[in-house]
Amino acid sequence: MQEAQSKQLRRHAWWWFLAAGALVIIVFLVVTAPVRHLFSPVLAACATVMILVGVRWHRPRPSRSWYLFAAGMGLFTVADATFGACQVAGTPVPFPTPADVLYLAAYPCFAAGLISLMAAWGSGVRWGAVLDAGIITLGMSTLAWAFIVMPYLRSHLSDLPLAVSLAYPLADLLLLGMAAKLVFVSGIRLPAFGLFTLWVGATLVADALYYSTLATTGAPIAADVSYALWMASYLLLGAGALHPSMAGTTRLVSHGQERLSPARMTVLTLPALLGPALLIGDVGGLRGQPMDAVAIASIVAALTVLLVVRIMLLARFAEAQADQARARARMAEDALGRQTSLQQQLTHQAFHDPLTGLPNRALFFEQLEHALRRPAAAQTTVLLLIDLDRFKDINDSLGHPVGDELLITVGQRLLGAARRNDTVARMGGDEFAVLAEDLKETPAETYAQRFLDRFKEPFALSGPRSVFITASIGVVATGPTTFHDALRDADIALYAAKERGRNRAELFEPAMSLAQQSHARIAQDLRHALPRNELTVHYQPVIHLPTGQVTGVEALLRWERGGRSPTPPEVFVPVAEETSLIRPIGAWVLREACRHGRHWHETVPKAGALSVAVNVSGRQLKDHSFLDTVRQVLNETGFPPASLVLEITESTLVTDAETTSAHIRALRDLGVRISIDDFGTGYSSLAYLRDLPADIVKIDQSFVLQGGSHANTSLVQAILRIGHALDLDVIAEGIETPHQAERLHSLGCPHGQGFYYAPPMAPQALEAYLTTQAILTPSSPHP
Repeated sequence: MQEAQSKQLRRHAWWWFLAAGALVIIVFLVVTAPVRHLFSPVLAACATVMILVGVRWHRPRPSRSWYLFAAGMGLFTVADATFGACQVAGTPVPFPTPADVLYLAAYPCFAAGLISLMAAWGSGVRWGAVLDAGIITLGMSTLAWAFIVMPYLRSHLSDLPLAVSLAYPLADLLLLGMAAKLVFVSGIRLPAFGLFTLWVGATLVADALYYSTLATTGAPIAADVSYALWMASYLLLGAGALHPSMAGTTRLVSHGQERLSPARMTVLTLPALLGPALLIGDVGGLRGQPMDAVAIASIVAALTVLLVVRIMLLARFAEAQADQARARARMAEDALGRQTSLQQQLTHQAFHDPLTGLPNRALFFEQLEHALRRPAAAQTTVLLLIDLDRFKDINDSLGHPVGDELLITVGQRLLGAARRNDTVARMGGDEFAVLAEDLKETPAETYAQRFLDRFKEPFALSGPRSVFITASIGVVATGPTTFHDALRDADIALYAAKERGRNRAELFEPAMSLAQQSHARIAQDLRHALPRNELTVHYQPVIHLPTGQVTGVEALLRWERGGRSPTPPEVFVPVAEETSLIRPIGAWVLREACRHGRHWHETVPKAGALSVAVNVSGRQLKDHSFLDTVRQVLNETGFPPASLVLEITESTLVTDAETTSAHIRALRDLGVRISIDDFGTGYSSLAYLRDLPADIVKIDQSFVLQGGSHANTSLVQAILRIGHALDLDVIAEGIETPHQAERLHSLGCPHGQGFYYAPPMAPQALEAYLTTQAILTPSSPHP
């Protein structure tokens, strides 16, 4: 409570100081007793103290400029006290007096403070601001000459009084020049700096009013007004030091304004016209005094030179801006070229397998669908699904590099067996596919045998090593059907080939449609999975690669039905999608993930910022009630919206993009973050990254698993640069080896996940993992 009151006092102290000081000035103007002349030193002393208090409260770095202001105000305090004491005592005040020495000594302190303030900004020499300040100062000097200097020179003052009298306007011009440069360099962007500028303005107006009337009439006119303005200037400086924004006055930077705005041009033009106006108006008989006319003309000539130099500087600035604009245009053109090249690379990467260079699953699906849309061609179209037999043994015994080399060689042999217009694709892993259109004279079985024959000879790999391997082929001679059905039938035929001994090709027959029955059983069992508590959620940690710390987890659905072995998500999730069971199951997963996330935030040390990512299917995202489901789950569990990440696959964004974009923006309005999963495998990556309000991009594991080839490294670096440019966080998926982790870390990828760090874990296991990591490795470096 006491600390809060102290902060409240500091926040409003400047206002109370101004209010109290204004009341003192009002009393000064009302009271006629001689004691009123002690009000000014009291206010000056208070302002000095307030400057020191402001430095202690707000601690500007460096603080020397404000200490110099305090010193100058302290000299004003002593000078005002000396002058006021004479007024109260009724003693005649000689001229000059020691008070004048103190007044004049304060101005170098103020000027030094202004110089120190600009030096703290580190903005260097801003010649535009210097010239503008010089123009303002010279313009005002014409008024000073006409109304102060010239009358003093015509007076009969002796040398010392004359010198002291002339020193005041010269000090004011110095202060004006420094303050003008200060404003032109930084602009007025802080309340404290605004009060500071008003202090300078009040001081100059008070001095001009007092000394101009003193010089022309021999006695100050409206002296009380000058005294009130001086006291107001003390208040403004003290209030500026007390204002909380005072700490920022030493950290301002140049606003880079070189161009002349209309307002700034007006401010510079008016002072330049003052000299001619004085001569034309013959103010004070200037034209009858050759020396005065020459002085004014000299000032006008100097102003003209400064204006010409300022225009030349502005022209150089405009030329430099034009050069920069041309350079930016060239950079934009180069960037557009690089973006186009990157788009082409990403498009190629999205539709081609990075290991073999063959078309990938996405491109194959597109071409198969295109072929089946032509009824005449569909009758003579053959689809082959080829899977290598016991390829896992090759990887386990000889290593993944040998396995990768074998896959490349297999792809080349398959290309050799295909016709020129046939499509050979790698579907993923050790599975390939062949699409043959217009196969009129060759039976489908005979065509498939051509590919089986390619596996009779051993595969020669690098070095003296040769590898024997066989393949199983599922064959579909398509008719009027959809590409989904064709792929399903080919997969059924491939399974039959595996079951019947491998190293063979099997043509799909309707009797093989047992897969449909299996599909129905899965759908039936899945309807009872939630009531029977057969579904669980496991979590895989997301790691901050530079530190190795867990920053989030991804929720992954698991199903163990009726005591059987777990059913893979890739088997039952498509069934859930087709039967609309994904909606209640997805809502349950979301609720479980948020409930566990809230529990970990409350119980696990350093897990307060842990995010939980939940995969969202296309059917869920298009559901108009999904937004209400997310809102309800967040309210029920108390899980922070900013800690919830909804992962959407890139392919989902392509279908019904307008509805998808609207729903994503509505989710973002709840405070939920959006992650684009499997980035690089979709159709329009760059466009959707630019247009959708995403927060996170997950690099597809194919980029990670491929290795450190130059092309792959360049693409990963490009994706990281795009993520940085669009202010997106980036997570790499599928990290399985230390080499992959080190490569991604060296490329600047901030986050990653995969079996190298941790497999998906049950909630209790993950809690133990998080607790252990929070206790043992809060600052461990990346391995």
